[in-house]
Amino acid sequence: MDLFAAIKGSPLLRPNAIPVSKNIGVVCLPSAFSSIPEVLLAGAKAVFVVGAGCAQCDEMGRALAEERGKNIPVFQMEKIVQRIDLDVVFYHHAFEYGPLCSCWWYLRNVGYDSFYTFMPVPYNAGITTTHIPGYYSSNKESLERVFAMLADAESRAVFAARVRAVESGNIGFIKVSAYEEYFHPLVRPECDDTIMDGGVSENVLSQLAFIKAVGPGGRIFGFEPDPVGFCAACERIKAQALYDVYKVIPFGMWHKRDTVFFEISGQGTHVTSDASDNAVACECISVDEIVAANRIGKVDFIKMDVEGSEINALKGSLRTLTEHRPKLAISIYHQPQDLYFIPLFLQNVCHDYEFYIGHHHASLHETVLYCRPR
Repeated sequence: MDLFAAIKGSPLLRPNAIPVSKNIGVVCLPSAFSSIPEVLLAGAKAVFVVGAGCAQCDEMGRALAEERGKNIPVFQMEKIVQRIDLDVVFYHHAFEYGPLCSCWWYLRNVGYDSFYTFMPVPYNAGITTTHIPGYYSSNKESLERVFAMLADAESRAVFAARVRAVESGNIGFIKVSAYEEYFHPLVRPECDDTIMDGGVSENVLSQLAFIKAVGPGGRIFGFEPDPVGFCAACERIKAQALYDVYKVIPFGMWHKRDTVFFEISGQGTHVTSDASDNAVACECISVDEIVAANRIGKVDFIKMDVEGSEINALKGSLRTLTEHRPKLAISIYHQPQDLYFIPLFLQNVCHDYEFYIGHHHASLHETVLYCRPR
């Protein structure tokens, strides 16, 4: 199957709509419970509240009956596991990254790959819900080349679904991978690995997972240029890490030593050439320089989620890529061209590698290219 056929065949997994049904199972957070709209309750057979205890659900059920005249049972989320009779609708009163992620993840883990959403999804909002009509036709040759180089059917399905989502402006087409981000079944940190970790997350969850994976014999170098983020990461990792193997360095990943401005916006951050009011000046360094300065004999895994700086960071890793041949987990979602430009760049650099693609959020965030030497 070629990419065009795969795009057309991508299913709409999470339509933002209310089903015409009397068997709706509403899933929501406690903060959204009181605002569930009448049009949704009219067809509801049950409500399931994420994170609520049994007593809280009983109280919510009474409030629903007394205040809104609805005798609809309210359950803890655990009760949805055995239900196959419901049209599941995840409801939230606002479009928020965190609630969408947590509720999607729970539903996915209990077997609901496909469900309805009902929330005010913003149109064409940065990298979250990008809409680019003609995206496929304008970049056909490059997209087809990437599709052909992917090593398995799952990666090709994820890739085609993302193209469909961007082309249509509908994030409901996104196919989310079943494994944890940065832990592809074939491309993942392993015991005793040395890791270059570009982009330390605020909650350090990925960093703690890396530490657990490499064990006491591993080494991890985390790149975090923001002074506030650097201090927070150091404190949290020190307090929560199983092993003392993670070193946070106060630099961003780049192709050379330089000062780079990162623009902070509602949809995340990105590199800019201007020192605007919303820009933060960050010191950057190349992976190759860090490897040489620390006399690292073997780099086993490189992860990059560096706010659109991935190509420059990769250019600063060329010696490491060719001499060490590490496994790679590279974000390819910050800019529309990343989806094809980064894979094709790495295909030219990393000879005799296998390439996979995973996606790890129900919006357009968190598309990752996984690469491993054959």
